Amino acid sequence: MKLKSLSFFALCIVLSCDNEPVGSSTDNNSSGNTDNFIPTTGYWIYDVSNNSEIDPEMNFTATDSVYVYEEFDDYFSLSANDDGLANGSMNMILTSGNLYNSTRKLTFDGIISLPENIAALGLDDFTLNNVTLLDLDVENGEVMFLQEELISNTLDIQETEIPIDLNYEIKTSKIDFHNSININGIEYLNVFEGKFTFSLSVTGTLPIFGFTQSVPIIEPQDIIHTTYYYAESTGLVRAESSQGFELSSELSTILDLLGIPLGFPTSFGSENIEQLIEFNLN
Repeated sequence: MKLKSLSFFALCIVLSCDNEPVGSSTDNNSSGNTDNFIPTTGYWIYDVSNNSEIDPEMNFTATDSVYVYEEFDDYFSLSANDDGLANGSMNMILTSGNLYNSTRKLTFDGIISLPENIAALGLDDFTLNNVTLLDLDVENGEVMFLQEELISNTLDIQETEIPIDLNYEIKTSKIDFHNSININGIEYLNVFEGKFTFSLSVTGTLPIFGFTQSVPIIEPQDIIHTTYYYAESTGLVRAESSQGFELSSELSTILDLLGIPLGFPTSFGSENIEQLIEFNLN
């Protein structure tokens, strides 16, 4: 079974693996311009692996073929796999909308389609507008984009509609700018390292023995966390994504007390890695 999510850009822990970037030197000041980092012509091929200790059906390996689909004066769009769905979390996000490439910044409009296991909580897709993915003028650790919102909704638990308040935060940050870094066994020069996070907390109002009580459903946590690397004159060379959630123990205790079966998993987690293996910018 392949990951439905993270169109966005998507979908929360920095992954570690044998091919992780190593031996980098850093420089807080970025030279050049985004035209060199985000080519608007060509194609990129990625090896994709997805792993979940909780749900082995989510384990798979695949290949993503990503290419420029349309190009206009001030923006362009990407597509993957003959206009199909991307298998990689980051590329799923990138192919969901439009990219706007100015001299020193790359921004994005698109959609985060949450994984099936998270969408089972009754959460809809989230629209992204003017999200900064790359900014050559910010300092290391600086937030490039922040979107926060409180949403009131309902959650269906065994045909009972539970009012919920949902707080979410979408944020991108610059982690570092590497003069040189080894990624996937290849030495790249001038690499922008960024981070995308989607954080969430959910509180519900439950009837408990004739009284209503506010109960945490999801404590504040990162639902999606992606670390990504853009190399000069190449584009996206690697992305490491984690997606998952854990319901609060208080919710499980109260539902057990009331004899109400939850009907969906209390936790989920998966890790997705995309690494560039071939590209052509002609």
